[in-house]
Amino acid sequence: MKSTRSLSLTPLRYYLSPRYLNPNEWKGLPADQIYELHDQRKIALGKSYNPNDDERFAILSTVEALKKDAASPLEYVYGIDNFKERLMTDTPSKLRGLPAKRSNIFVKDIGATAVERRRIDQLTRISAYEMPLLAKFRQPYQPTESSKSPLKITYHTDFSDKSTNNNNRKVILTCQLADLGLNQAQQHKFKVLAGNKFNFTTDTFKLKSEQFPEASQNVRWLVDTVNKLVNESKDLKDDFADVPLDVRHMRFGNKSPKAEFPEAWKKPEDAPVARHKIVSRLVDGVKNKKDEEYVKEFSA
Repeated sequence: MKSTRSLSLTPLRYYLSPRYLNPNEWKGLPADQIYELHDQRKIALGKSYNPNDDERFAILSTVEALKKDAASPLEYVYGIDNFKERLMTDTPSKLRGLPAKRSNIFVKDIGATAVERRRIDQLTRISAYEMPLLAKFRQPYQPTESSKSPLKITYHTDFSDKSTNNNNRKVILTCQLADLGLNQAQQHKFKVLAGNKFNFTTDTFKLKSEQFPEASQNVRWLVDTVNKLVNESKDLKDDFADVPLDVRHMRFGNKSPKAEFPEAWKKPEDAPVARHKIVSRLVDGVKNKKDEEYVKEFSA
């Protein structure tokens, strides 16, 4: 009589494969070991990594044990919390528990977008409800003694997070040559020293600076530079009388003059006669009629 022996249908490769490739064996293991197997499986599978239900349930089962163990590594705590949050928030309720599906849709960084949207909403509320209340602090402008200075300072301000960006720290200084109190020889020397920063059309000196992180630092540098130019211009030991003015930079700012048509060439008698305006007259008539009918509805 032959003895019957039950044959197992499980493939042999199941018993020979490493434990990190069999998430169904992770349940009941210590939390640190499950986390280590989870990392090994992600590294081994690479781009083909796709978490299944056994792996999810094994990882989420360690959350309660992790709360009791206060000596768990911070990296492990962050990994578990991030995995739980990603599973519970990014997955729709109907698809929770199912294997993750691949998608070719580009996913934006919604976290940064949400923060930026809240910031825009806050600025909108301030402009709508708080800024109108500042009208009660309105005062007439009273020019001070410092406002009579020949130097004009222009600031550039925006509402970005960084106060030291290119726009906020950029400062422009302008002044009229006639307001500096220089005679003819001193003005000539000032023009020579100013170079391409002087506009010969408007007799204006213009200089900008954004080399320092704060606008106040750029203002101090601009004012000191103008003071040095004025002091050097007033020192006529070398008046630069033999140095001609360099006006080559003005050719880019000056526009070419427009061509003038000679009066002798104009012959109004040869101008074309306007004809065939029937269509435009009909259109104007229809418009006037429509306007009259529209006005009658409110005046009746």
